[in-house]
Amino acid sequence: MKFVLNGTAEIVMQPARFKILKLLKERGPTFLEQIAKQTGVHPRMVSHHIDVLEGEKLVESKYELVKLDGSKRDVAVRTCWVTPKAEEVMKDVRESVR
Repeated sequence: MKFVLNGTAEIVMQPARFKILKLLKERGPTFLEQIAKQTGVHPRMVSHHIDVLEGEKLVESKYELVKLDGSKRDVAVRTCWVTPKAEEVMKDVRESVR
């Protein structure tokens, strides 16, 4: 219950952030654009939510250059993944709901 009490759970319970965390937990490292497509959240809002989640140390991300299918040039993408802290927070939230 430590995360529920300190406000981190409130950040996680925001619907778009919860969708993003759930997706990242299930899929592992994922491009920001893929997160947007899978969750139906606009890419700019996904970026904002990732920034908030990173601020709480629930998500990490990095920018990298990759070759996408059919592209002749490298494309800059932001890859995101959950941290162990996110696992703890989500567990804490589930337990508090029971």
